Amino acid sequence: MAIPASAQPAWRIRWAERENDRRRCAYDAQVAAWQRHQDHLARLRIEAAGFLGCTQPRAGLPVDLDADEVVYRVLPVADLVEADARHGTGLPAPGLTVATDDAAGRALPRGVRALDTGMAVVTNHRVAFSSGRGWRHEWRYADLVGPAHHPEVPFTLLHATDGRRLAGLRVPAAATVNFRFYLTLAFAAAIGERAAVTAQLEALLAAHRHARPVPPLPVHPDQAPSTGLRAERRAALAAAVVAVAFVALTAAGPASPEGADPPYRADESARGASAAATPNPVEGAAPTARGEPAARNPGAATSEAGALAAATRGGVTRVRAPEVVRIGDAVAPAAPLLRWLACPQGDSGASAPPRPG
Repeated sequence: MAIPASAQPAWRIRWAERENDRRRCAYDAQVAAWQRHQDHLARLRIEAAGFLGCTQPRAGLPVDLDADEVVYRVLPVADLVEADARHGTGLPAPGLTVATDDAAGRALPRGVRALDTGMAVVTNHRVAFSSGRGWRHEWRYADLVGPAHHPEVPFTLLHATDGRRLAGLRVPAAATVNFRFYLTLAFAAAIGERAAVTAQLEALLAAHRHARPVPPLPVHPDQAPSTGLRAERRAALAAAVVAVAFVALTAAGPASPEGADPPYRADESARGASAAATPNPVEGAAPTARGEPAARNPGAATSEAGALAAATRGGVTRVRAPEVVRIGDAVAPAAPLLRWLACPQGDSGASAPPRPG
């Protein structure tokens, strides 16, 4: 029994809403692209059935038009290309195929090279090319086997029957579909095969209508994945965690290499030599008679106050760690003095430390 949507967790409901929105947006984009192609095919079918050419322009073209010649297409920019062999590997075969898809590639295949860039015009009698450097080429339909459109690169080879070198035109990618359509239509009309082009477009339209995108099925909250995150979001989250860890390690700085000496460590040999050279003050101290004050060493500490530091905050006496007080040539710990300072004021149990001398 399915769980009602109202009883599902909130994250599952949100996932279902987002997934349905994503599928709906993708479907709308597919329908828009499908409709654009549908309109384009419909326009081409109308042109194939009734387009007879344009009488203008007649000036500024690479060739002078005959009195009964009309224009099908003008290409302001086109490249004249030439093939080394008529039947090279990867070259298209001539025919009346209507190309309705763009060719995204630009690099010419092996065995085909570009000679010059200029202007081209397609009429009901011929295809003519002319460049500013004097290159001129003309293909009359009466001397052609047919156009050969490359499926991946936007160039078309025009196979002639007179045995001359195989040549053709490369056009900008954005103008590929229209150029190929009007060239094929003009050649088909010249040889009496216009109906074949119209039949091809009708078949393409029928197949395109059957390829209309299907609306996606809606998803329900109980179809949400167990993690609540799609694969792409899980990948993004993992990348974010790795980035945060990297920043944290970078901020911490590089760790010192294992076995490296700590900073400011004195040389062991130097320290040993120094210790050996310094006499032990206890062993070198001469005993004094009882009751005689010990003579102070001029190099020793000057007073007990300089050997101790006490800070009183809030009535609490804070005493530093015991230090060593030099009295004469002997070394005596300052523990009695520390204990006296640590006792509260007025404690009868505490006695003042003995004064030296």
